[in-house]
Amino acid sequence: HDAYAHMLELARRLVKGVEDVIAAHRLPWHVANVGARVEFVCSQKPSTNGTEARAAMNLKLEAAIHLALVNRGILLAPFHNMMLLSPVTSEGQVDRLVIELGNVVAELSER
Repeated sequence: HDAYAHMLELARRLVKGVEDVIAAHRLPWHVANVGARVEFVCSQKPSTNGTEARAAMNLKLEAAIHLALVNRGILLAPFHNMMLLSPVTSEGQVDRLVIELGNVVAELSER
């Protein structure tokens, strides 16, 4: 029970942080969240089927974000923009991910 409570609280923290990054940069993105799984999607609204989900993917942008985060020591799931929280994930790790995602988005927005 304690492990789940911890992961779900961190997921809420991560969702808010990513939503704040999206809002600060006025991106047409959204956050998907199920339990301890959080994902940012580079489309304004959630997909309702596989065709819409595929159309929402921006492979070059997502690759650039992943690479920039890896260069900062942060690895997202390689086939999604997915982040998973575990019982040993710390608030500091979540906060660092949000800060670095914001930094990456800011740098990419300049280009």
